[in-house]
Amino acid sequence: MFAELTDETGSGLADGAQSKRIAKAFAESSAAGLLHLATAELGSTLPLQFVFARDFASTYLTRLCHTPEIAGQTELAPIDPPVEQDLTSLAASAPPMRGLEYLTNEVLAGWWRELDGLVREQLRQSGRAAQEFLRELNPVWRTVGRVTFHLAENKRDPAYPFAFLATYASRLSAQGRVQHLPLGRALQEFAGAKNRSGLLSLLQPIQRAAQKCKWINELVESGEIYQPLAWGPPEAYRFLKDVVGLEESGLIVRVPDWWKPSRPPRPVVRVKVR
Repeated sequence: MFAELTDETGSGLADGAQSKRIAKAFAESSAAGLLHLATAELGSTLPLQFVFARDFASTYLTRLCHTPEIAGQTELAPIDPPVEQDLTSLAASAPPMRGLEYLTNEVLAGWWRELDGLVREQLRQSGRAAQEFLRELNPVWRTVGRVTFHLAENKRDPAYPFAFLATYASRLSAQGRVQHLPLGRALQEFAGAKNRSGLLSLLQPIQRAAQKCKWINELVESGEIYQPLAWGPPEAYRFLKDVVGLEESGLIVRVPDWWKPSRPPRPVVRVKVR
């Protein structure tokens, strides 16, 4: 379906180079084209039919990122297609395009399985861990489904000039940007026995970090890990000392760009002493 659209004159693609990239990917296979759209063209402006295909592939990659125990894995079990009700909703959301009358639940499920097979085969051949493989495809996918510890400046409060917040990246926006939500929202989104394994997988890096850092263990036991906290310099310094350990535990760490001052650098002055 999409391979035919890339061959059409006036398919709505922005330029010839983009059209050639997408046509080349879909000429390889439908799965290769879908993966290309959700990685290389993630931030590109596309016509509606390709936006639909990109969203479909992004849904799959989001499910992949939320797969329990994905960290460190070089081989993954197949990911089942969405249930019939979700496939029906996906088909109903498709824009007017050539071949729309043939877009059924079975076709969508087939695309899903082909994409899943391609990704798992490329992962196996790469020899990389799943999260590193996703980073190679596009850096933003490495963060989806993971917890991030943020240390920010809180300049309005001289007594507590820093702030701590734990978030998790649930999905990407329509613009291909990571959607960070407070960690407390995870307890709501993963509520129920069905999603218990997903919640445990999400929180596992925090548990590993808590075994290394006493202060994280205290935040977990008190429940403060799920809410924003105002910190003084001692707490911020403690955080910065443990950045390496936090990242080794599987957490993503974000700190202010202190090394990128907004003011221009001072001129270099050389003094010769005799």
